[in-house]
This record gives sequence, C-alpha cells and structure tokens, in this order.
Amino acid sequence: MALLNSKFDTPRGYPNGSALAEPFAIKKTGSPLAPVALAQGKLVTQETQNGATVMDLATTPNLGAADPIDVWLVVEGNDDYSGEYVEKIMAVKPLSGVIWETDDFATDTYPAGTPLTFDGGQLKKKTANDQLIGHVLHDFIATKGTIWVSS
Repeated sequence: MALLNSKFDTPRGYPNGSALAEPFAIKKTGSPLAPVALAQGKLVTQETQNGATVMDLATTPNLGAADPIDVWLVVEGNDDYSGEYVEKIMAVKPLSGVIWETDDFATDTYPAGTPLTFDGGQLKKKTANDQLIGHVLHDFIATKGTIWVSS
C-alpha cells in the first residue's frame, strides 16, 4: 500500500501483466545494523551482503571507466509500514517502459526532454559519462513540485 502523503506515482508500467516486480531484501548498515532507507521513487541496485542479494541506493557509474549497472525503481519502500516490518521493498525495472511522477530529484530546472541519471538513489540531470535512466516527460515543478519521468 502506498503512502497517502507521497508525491510518487506510476501512471504507467506498474502493476501490469508485463511489469517486472520483485520483493527484495534491504541492505543493512551501521552498528547496530539497520536497514538503509529505501523510499518510494528511489533508484536502487542489487549487491551482495553476507552472501545474500540485497538492495541499496544506486549511483551512476562513470561509463568512461565502468559498465552500466542494473537499476530498479522502488514502488513500495520501507518508508511504509509493511515494507518496514518485513524489511523488503517492491521494485520494478524502469527501463521496461515505466512512467513515474516524483518529487525526488536534485535541485535544478527540468524542462521536458531533459536526460536524467541518478546519484544516491535520486534523479539528477545527466552529464557526460553518466548512465541514462530516462527523460523528463512533463515538468510540474512550479505547480506540484514534481516531474514525470519516461524510461
């Protein structure tokens, strides 16, 4: 169940018969160990922790020196009670035609067509050697504080 005060939404791509959705364990850090905060709309990537596959915030690799990484979009995070309780998130591959609305982006201007990448799970404008995640479809920053992203 989605948070009622969230500005994250998926107008197209989730859930549907062709969407790739999976429940994933969350990386734990600190002492004592605590799950990383993976809220709706964050971009995450898989990694291995103590032999298990877990999700953590994604940051674009420098494509001049590394290959692109697999990136997932959190649609139900541990910012909601159920995800917090089971310490799992639901995520989809955004490059499967998902369009999402979000207020989770770096402070900047985002006219329609702006290419996007990611840093620390958050969207930002793409620069040279960044991995492309999608483009701005609509800019509603002035009216709703959100953008629509098309992958």
